[in-house]
Amino acid sequence: MFCFKCGANMPDDSTVCPQCASPVQTAPTPPPPPQASATNPAATSAWLNVPTASPQNPPQGQYPPQAQPYRGQNQVQTDGKATASLVLGILSLLCFGLLTGLPAIILGHISRGNIERSRGRLGGAGMALTGLILGYVSILSTILIIAAIAIPNLLRARITANEAGAASMVRTINTSQITYSVKFPERGYASDLATLGPGPAGSCAGEGTAEHACLLDNIVGGSQCTAGQWCAKAGYNYSVSAVCNSDGVCSNYVVTAIPMVFGSTGRTRFCSTSDSVIRVRSSGSSSTPPTADECAEWPPLS
Repeated sequence: MFCFKCGANMPDDSTVCPQCASPVQTAPTPPPPPQASATNPAATSAWLNVPTASPQNPPQGQYPPQAQPYRGQNQVQTDGKATASLVLGILSLLCFGLLTGLPAIILGHISRGNIERSRGRLGGAGMALTGLILGYVSILSTILIIAAIAIPNLLRARITANEAGAASMVRTINTSQITYSVKFPERGYASDLATLGPGPAGSCAGEGTAEHACLLDNIVGGSQCTAGQWCAKAGYNYSVSAVCNSDGVCSNYVVTAIPMVFGSTGRTRFCSTSDSVIRVRSSGSSSTPPTADECAEWPPLS
């Protein structure tokens, strides 16, 4: 081998150079010769060279452009009509009723339609639904309150109208009995309502006969309205019974009107005799017609 410092030839087992005394172990190891890469074709072919990659860390002060997210794409705006519907619904349930309940329902429906068509850009569907529910509840509550007040008043008005109609019908029957006794003095008073009515035909061609005088309509004076039978009209049942002698001449009669459903269609019973005084009784609900003497004990209609 040769000394790396002076180049003198020396034995292979020498530790120092016999000429310059330089130790052999300090000689630097020569670098290995470069070898061509067998796996990189770009190193052996110029036309296959690929451009070098840009450094991952750019120079200081320079940054690659980054995609900026659209700030409004994730922001959902609450529909104003939904808020208004909720507020109006709460107010309608508290004190305003129909005044704010109906607008709450309208705005709620409009808001839900807008939110559905917005495809996620508008929010507040829950608020709109709550406003709708509160509006409907307030309207239903208002209707129930009005019904609770109006139904009893309507029932009382109906009862009052039925009672007034019954008193008027008893008065009409009295007038018919007086007319009958004048036209047919040999018969006295009619023995029942059917005698005062038009007969089976339901209409009168002339002035009437003693059997069917055509003085009442075919509802109260129908052919089925015989003595002891009730004939109904406008919530009341009517009946006429007469006091007759053996010759069939009737000297007195009793006309009675009672409610069809006591307490619902009327609360007053009416009766009258040949004196044409209408008498009333509010107590009791008996369906048995009173006699002439019993009717005379009832108080007269004031």
